[in-house]
Amino acid sequence: MKNFYKSCKLVFLVAVVLLLVTVSTTGCVQIKPSSETGVISQITLSKAVDEKNRPIEPTNVFATDAAGFYVSFMMSGFPVGAKVEVKWIYVGGDPEVEEVTGKNYVAETQNATVEKKGRGYTYTVYAHPGIPGYTWPKGDWKVEISVDGFEKGSATFRVE
Repeated sequence: MKNFYKSCKLVFLVAVVLLLVTVSTTGCVQIKPSSETGVISQITLSKAVDEKNRPIEPTNVFATDAAGFYVSFMMSGFPVGAKVEVKWIYVGGDPEVEEVTGKNYVAETQNATVEKKGRGYTYTVYAHPGIPGYTWPKGDWKVEISVDGFEKGSATFRVE
């Protein structure tokens, strides 16, 4: 009977050790960056950005004669080479403009590529076209950010 208890004790001890080894090694597995699991956060519209691509003068309301709309955001966990797409969308609000464009008109699409791994701010700007007398259409706007086809975030703003 003593040998039976010793055998049970040994089997139990081996099972516990195997469980601990399994738990400790799976906790060490490093997840590779992917466009599906990467995160875009701190999406902020502003009138400008600083030297670290962070927003200056954050706002959700722009004038019709604004020099441009800046959007700054934090990116983390994306692989080098991932394709970033930013869409500037005129949602609507001015019946004369909507007559020409309709609602949810994609006014501009911008593309970029992730150049280094890690975490950091980046930005893009939808700049005034430089046409004399041009003013931005009044109404509601939206900016959508996608990476490799996965929509990662958006923000809304108004032009008045």
